[in-house]
Amino acid sequence: MGTREESGLTTADKFESWVKPLLVPATRYAYSILMSREDAEDAVQEAAIKAFVSLGRFDPTRSFKGWWFTIIRNCCLDGTRKRKLGSGVDLTHGETAFHVTTDPRPQIARKDALVQSLCRLNSDHQEIIRLRYFGDCSYQEIADSLGIPIGTVMSRIHAARLALAKEYKEVEK
Repeated sequence: MGTREESGLTTADKFESWVKPLLVPATRYAYSILMSREDAEDAVQEAAIKAFVSLGRFDPTRSFKGWWFTIIRNCCLDGTRKRKLGSGVDLTHGETAFHVTTDPRPQIARKDALVQSLCRLNSDHQEIIRLRYFGDCSYQEIADSLGIPIGTVMSRIHAARLALAKEYKEVEK
């Protein structure tokens, strides 16, 4: 896999150029499923290895991001099957190094309510929200990842947003 192609780049170099800009959204996406920073990082690393090994099966006419996020989702699902995750939320994710002068409790409560609301959605709505907002995927990348038409992606995102807003209002009561 490390052979040089006509462009002078090895397959590994090319793969790294595709994966590197996607690491942050990929980790956010995995975190949204696993709710553990360490597990998310492990899943992304495992997905990167699986994607590299399976690079010969990637269709270059399709979105690499959509293909890779499918692998990430499968790694996350495999991980959740192997271990029962607690329902706790890692509220330390995203801590800053500077002193915060405002009371963080309202922000933490909103984050917790949003996570609870997301967990109350059906699996199709959860997945579409995770790909779009945590994974930063385009409609086409979501369509490629889920193997559905782009029109279905648009209608599911719309329905998922409405359902999430409704659940959020319920949780906030």
